[in-house]
Amino acid sequence: LMRVQSALIWNISPLLSSAQPPVMYTTSLWSLPFESGAPVRLLQAQERALLRDLRSAIDKRIENKIASARRFAVRARNHAKMVDCYLTTYYNHKSLFGNKKQISDQIIEHPQNYHIYEGLS
Repeated sequence: LMRVQSALIWNISPLLSSAQPPVMYTTSLWSLPFESGAPVRLLQAQERALLRDLRSAIDKRIENKIASARRFAVRARNHAKMVDCYLTTYYNHKSLFGNKKQISDQIIEHPQNYHIYEGLS
């Protein structure tokens, strides 16, 4: 049982985008008693670990939602800063008789020439 579980984790780990190996619970979810020869202590310990981790995940769902909202807010703020840098650069470089489309294309194609990224940091 442990060899099969180890081989499964070994083969599935590269497919997941995490440095940690996946947690795998070996348990029986039947209400019937275990058969003789079954690794009863292992299965019961794994069942307790599964229930403990499920309880922990339920308790942490609010914290996870807050962290997700914070990540979204940071991304929205960074996007707003980037748009502000592009617009400020555009308004500083446009002229009354210049080609506005050409200026905007130049800023978009070569932002390093206009120090856009320095303005973000």
